[in-house]
Amino acid sequence: MSIITTIENRTARLSIERPAKRNTLDIEMCKELKKQLLEANENSEVRSIVISGESNVFCAGLDLDETQGKAEELFKAFKEVIEAMDYVEKPIIAAVNGPAVAEGVAILYHSDLVFCGEHSLFALPNIALARTPLYGISLLAVKSAGYKLAAQKILLSEPISPSEAIAMGLVNHIAEDDKVITQAFLAANRLASMPPKALLATKRLLKAAYLSGMSDQKALEEEIFEQNFDNEEMKEAFNAFLEKRKPNFD
Repeated sequence: MSIITTIENRTARLSIERPAKRNTLDIEMCKELKKQLLEANENSEVRSIVISGESNVFCAGLDLDETQGKAEELFKAFKEVIEAMDYVEKPIIAAVNGPAVAEGVAILYHSDLVFCGEHSLFALPNIALARTPLYGISLLAVKSAGYKLAAQKILLSEPISPSEAIAMGLVNHIAEDDKVITQAFLAANRLASMPPKALLATKRLLKAAYLSGMSDQKALEEEIFEQNFDNEEMKEAFNAFLEKRKPNFD
C-alpha cells in the first residue's frame, strides 16, 4: 500500500507515498485511505489527523491512466474517501507541498485546516478534462470563495497560487516549504491540548454549517456527471492529455 500511517503525539499522519505517479490515487489506495481515516477516528490515542504527500507532491488526483476501464469504480472509491472524511469526528489537517490537483483539492475542501508551502500549486481542471465537478466542490468552492472567484478558477480551469488559495478560503496558512509539516503538527498539538469533548462537538457544529445543502448538491453533481460521463468530449480530452496535445472540441 502507498498510504503510510504513523502516530506521534496523539496525531495520526496519513502520508500519500507514490512519487513515481505524482501521488495519484488508484482504487486500492482510495480504499486504504478510507480505512486509515476510519481507524484513526476510532483510535482513542488519536486526537487529530494530518494528511500529507511525499516527494514534494500532495496529490495529483486520480490515476485514470492506469485504471482505464475501471473509471467508475475509481470514482466510487474516492467518493467513499470523501464520505469518510465528512464522517470523521476528529479534526483533519492537510499539509500541502507541491501540486494538489483535482481530487487532491477535493481532499483539502473536506479537511478542517489546510497548511501549504510557498511553492504549492492548486488546480481544478475538471472542464479542461471534460469533467464536471463532484464531491460537493461546486457547493464548497462557492461557499468558500464566493461565486465570481470560484467560477473563474473552475470554469477557466486556471491554476491557483498559494495566495489565491488563501483568498478562496481553501488554505489557512502559507509556510516555507520545509516547514509545512511542522506548522501542521503545531496546529495538531494545539488541538490535542483542547478539551476533547468540546472540540469534537464544535467541529460537528462547524461542519454541519459548512456542509449544509451538500446532499442535494451532490445528487445534482452526480446526475450531471453521469449525463456527461464517457461522452465524445471526455474521450477527446483524455486522449489529448495522454498524447500531450491540444484537444479538439470542434
